[in-house]
Amino acid sequence: MLDISTFLNKYISKDEKVLVACSAGPDSMFLLYHLIESEYKDNIVVCYFNHETRPECDEEQNFLWELWETHWFEVEFSHYNFDNIEDNTPSRSFEELAREKRYTFFRAMKRKYNARYIMTGHHLDDRIETFFFNLVRGTKLTGLINMSECSGDVLRPMVWIEKDYIQKYLDKNNLTYFIDSSNEDQNITRNKIRLDIIPRFRSVNSSYKKNISQLLSHLEEVKSHIDTEVKRFLAWNTYFEIEAFNSLSQLLQKEVIRYIYYISNDSSTIGLSESNIDEIIRFINGKNNKTVKEIRDLKMEKDNTVIRY
Repeated sequence: MLDISTFLNKYISKDEKVLVACSAGPDSMFLLYHLIESEYKDNIVVCYFNHETRPECDEEQNFLWELWETHWFEVEFSHYNFDNIEDNTPSRSFEELAREKRYTFFRAMKRKYNARYIMTGHHLDDRIETFFFNLVRGTKLTGLINMSECSGDVLRPMVWIEKDYIQKYLDKNNLTYFIDSSNEDQNITRNKIRLDIIPRFRSVNSSYKKNISQLLSHLEEVKSHIDTEVKRFLAWNTYFEIEAFNSLSQLLQKEVIRYIYYISNDSSTIGLSESNIDEIIRFINGKNNKTVKEIRDLKMEKDNTVIRY
């Protein structure tokens, strides 16, 4: 069950706008239906990003217009033509590029409405799917934990709700939603994991979702402790002393670099490999002075005994 008012009471004030990332699919519509029946109805700004990759996209957008005419919430639309974009950036997947464009739009709307948060309809099954997706791609704690209730400027009020509950609720109450046909394409890795691999766990242990959820909660506690140590070391500065850095354990050295990369790259560690981290540590301890190291939007400058970022 989703108590959206209790959830939002923890994060926003009564006169504060909050963005809702809405695809018109079952998950984001479940969230939106709860919001428009709550005391926070007037706080929401529904944001729909049209990828222009499916015939249904225009139908979904029109449906949200019709819903707006009934409930009078704020609504914003954007679109992007992805033709040839993968040819121009062959090293990045469509899913990664699409997410980047969506969140560029969402954060532009955040600025427009002076909002602090973007709310998404991610649920427990999404969290488990992303756990395995990042695990097989290669990741560390941040990637395994992935979808926490509050991460940076993203709120996820549904991360403890199972997909089955969402689907049954919508169908029982005859609530409209749309199905993205591309979610059935098992040539897409995420879909393969969700549709083929994860369901097999049920035959091993029917409580696998509960057990993985408990593991994720434990990993969140571990990550919280590490983050506290990293922030204590950095002390909200934009520089650190090389000698102090070298006094840290090897684990914390790597986590400091990972955190600086994360805050430099729009709250994402995508594109940062273990070899990149080793390379940065060599740069920090190298003999050359007045040098610069850049990886995507991370920029480090070595100035005698200090690293600035």
